[in-house]
Amino acid sequence: MPEARQERTIQYDGPLFFLSFARYTEYVHITVKTTEPTPMPSAPRTRRTTSSNPRKPANYKRGGYAHEFTIPIEWWSTTDTIQTERMRARRRAWVRDYAKNEWRNLKKTGKAWKVERFIALIGVGCPSQKNIFPARAAETIKPIIDGGSDARLWDDDDSQHRHSTVYIQLPTPAPANHYRLSVLIIPVPESMPKYQITSRLASNIDQHWRNNPNPPAWHDGYSVSFTIPDKQWITSNYTDSDLIARQNGERKSATWGRGGSFGIRERVRAQLIELAFQQWKRQAYRPYERFAIIAGIAYPYGVKTADPDNAAETVNTILHSGTRIGAWPDVNSQHCRGVAFVRLPNLMTGNHMVRLFVFPVPENFQMAQSIAESSIDAWGEHDRRMR
Repeated sequence: MPEARQERTIQYDGPLFFLSFARYTEYVHITVKTTEPTPMPSAPRTRRTTSSNPRKPANYKRGGYAHEFTIPIEWWSTTDTIQTERMRARRRAWVRDYAKNEWRNLKKTGKAWKVERFIALIGVGCPSQKNIFPARAAETIKPIIDGGSDARLWDDDDSQHRHSTVYIQLPTPAPANHYRLSVLIIPVPESMPKYQITSRLASNIDQHWRNNPNPPAWHDGYSVSFTIPDKQWITSNYTDSDLIARQNGERKSATWGRGGSFGIRERVRAQLIELAFQQWKRQAYRPYERFAIIAGIAYPYGVKTADPDNAAETVNTILHSGTRIGAWPDVNSQHCRGVAFVRLPNLMTGNHMVRLFVFPVPENFQMAQSIAESSIDAWGEHDRRMR
């Protein structure tokens, strides 16, 4: 865990990575603290700073803030990392402790503050320049968001508070042997009319195509749905032992950490790939060269609070199955410009459902800019209706 860091603070009066400066600065003042990592020490530690008069930017209740987390490869996990459940829990604990201290330090110095309803925009940078699939980072993002809950920056990280989590790739690589995660918190209206990313993003993309003389076929996008039985449902809340228990019709396992469940995630994922492949074949889809995806998660009847991006492992498996059937060339950032997770209304059955909203995007489309502009438009509509 990074022990000593040379810290430098960069002030942005505009947005982080690809955001629209001209419009977003009406609402946002962003402070980004970056760190120069050093070799792994034995325990997480952060350098604390103090301020006798921490200042919040004007309009802070609508303004976002951001922070960059530099994660050593020893802590790094993805939604398809092969590891024991003990190592998975250990890595989560390291990242959560580190993130909690970082969030608390930002809050103490007035560079972060409590938000009610928000979007978490995640930029992912890897040690190389290659195109990656950013949503694989959901496994490492989970303890970072949990660290924000520990620091009381939000009451909870469920869908009532964290409306959506959006993953994109950062334009620059991370330092050698590290990954970089930029987390941008964007508040959105929590009172009527509430912000809904599905309609907002679709409208924003449609505006891009209106000025294009040669839009692609199905330029307004399409949706496909996948019904997932309980035995094939994979969420970050399930340990490997829990997945074993669910294969036997049980809810939770009492055998965590004994080692007998190693490899179950890979076996269930293989079943899910085949299940999704068969459901892909029964639906209409249109291959796009460049696209953005909103993954809507519908839970079984009776589920109250839930975090949709906890289902990233299931969603990412379905997306890779889409590559296999030819729905898109690949899901790396060269083709998939971003993935957003959002909750849908509960089903009336005991299954889960994943509904993918797929939109073609122009070559110059920037997902982060679109999300930022849609939040600003939502606040403008909110103000008009409140007059």
